[in-house]
Amino acid sequence: MSTPQEVFDALGKLGSADQDTIKSYIHELQTEIAQLKGEEAPTPMDEVEDEAGNEPAFPPLYAAGDDMDKAAELKMHAADMKSEKKWDQALELYTAAILCAPPSSLLYANRAFTLLQLDRPRAAERDCTEALLLNPDSAAALRIRGKARLHQEKWEGARDDLSQAQTIDFDEGSVDDLKVALEECKELEHIKTEHRLMEEQKLKKRAEEIKKAREEAKVNTSPRASAAPAGMGGMPAGLMESLASDPELAAAMQNPKVMAAFSSLMSEPGGPASLLSNPAKMQELMADPDVGPVLMKLMSKLGGGAMGGMPWGTGGMPQNHQDDDEMPDLDDLPDLE
Repeated sequence: MSTPQEVFDALGKLGSADQDTIKSYIHELQTEIAQLKGEEAPTPMDEVEDEAGNEPAFPPLYAAGDDMDKAAELKMHAADMKSEKKWDQALELYTAAILCAPPSSLLYANRAFTLLQLDRPRAAERDCTEALLLNPDSAAALRIRGKARLHQEKWEGARDDLSQAQTIDFDEGSVDDLKVALEECKELEHIKTEHRLMEEQKLKKRAEEIKKAREEAKVNTSPRASAAPAGMGGMPAGLMESLASDPELAAAMQNPKVMAAFSSLMSEPGGPASLLSNPAKMQELMADPDVGPVLMKLMSKLGGGAMGGMPWGTGGMPQNHQDDDEMPDLDDLPDLE
């Protein structure tokens, strides 16, 4: 179950108007539940929240009572105290009137004005919200709540309330308040824009880093990259294609001994074709248990074609060693018997 603080933190992420709507709805539900249980109405969320703040607990809202005459008398006395700027007495009388009978929107707005004079903007905002539930077009309640929100630096809520109040009933005295709210909202929007741009730049940079890392990983793990070890940059295209296309050959080239043999072959003048004039080297490579099978497989894969420009015949021997013109005639050999 969420704690009250967690609920307040969640509400704090919403706009002022949304906060008011949710808080009022929750309080109405709590009141209905309490009535079904035969219990007293619970304290509104704003009052619970404010008990830990700097303001006194919020004054009570109407719960029950239907003494309209007494309420009217109390309102008259409260108005007198208000005109004399005796704010504490006015607050006490307005509260008594609210508790006597169902209050009007204007009565809540008047108590909110009194609370604002007593430097209790949170309580004033709550009363204005109650007033607007009764009359959403109350310019007085909107104007007072806008001022209360200015005191709390709720710039966007203040702007919305004051703008709407001016639309309903223009008031010269509220022009400066609205101007302050608009300027603060403009600055707030500027800060939000800068923050959003910074976040977008961070995301863009991160995306570029990921893309670069993937491209590097792709290059480093490609068959061509693994099949051409350092020191073999001069390998002919035919050999490169053969090594890259055959996983077994590519894996064999990871053997340091095989790599050294082929690197040495590549460094010889003429490259692989140098074996034409060096049969002993050819025999040495073919006899090596690590190098020989790789060389044989490579020659077989080339299928008698060129390996680095060197023609191969069957059996893995250079074709010039199998040329009929260079082979002695058997009839010319002496009779050894």
